[in-house]
Amino acid sequence: MTQMMKEVQHRIHRSKIDYGVNDYYRNYKKKNKTSTIDRKTYGNVIKDFNSFLRDNLSLRGREVVLPNKMGRIELKKTKTEVKIASDGSIKNSMAVNWKETIKLWNESPISKEKKTKIRFTNEHTNSYTFRISYLKARADYKNKTIYSIKFNRTLRRTLSDSIFKGKIDAFVNEY
Repeated sequence: MTQMMKEVQHRIHRSKIDYGVNDYYRNYKKKNKTSTIDRKTYGNVIKDFNSFLRDNLSLRGREVVLPNKMGRIELKKTKTEVKIASDGSIKNSMAVNWKETIKLWNESPISKEKKTKIRFTNEHTNSYTFRISYLKARADYKNKTIYSIKFNRTLRRTLSDSIFKGKIDAFVNEY
């Protein structure tokens, strides 16, 4: 009994519920019983709208304001650099290039033992790192902490290509 109580106390309490287009379509049909829009057309409209939003963000760098006060999605950039702290330690905020780091570790056991890491310098962006942020501070809905957005690979790859080509820029993140 005591062992079971200890396990319950250490569990991570998470709500993980995902809704998809099928769920939205069922809800739409429930509220609009006389609608003649079929599931395929509904899905195509959603797909086209999401593509429009993705292109505005990743190709033009525009922020996306979500409807019904659900927040906004924007692009921010942060300066990455190597600093020396007051205690003399080195603080490196540059992202690790894991592909090259693992390649180095496979070639050199000494580097692996020392945990030497190869980092991105981002010379093409003047040492800035870009981030897509979902801002819900001004959003008007309950339980904001349990909602999150995961951006898909297409958005991230398109955004990366636009940054490399110098097509878009973002506001500097000061914090």
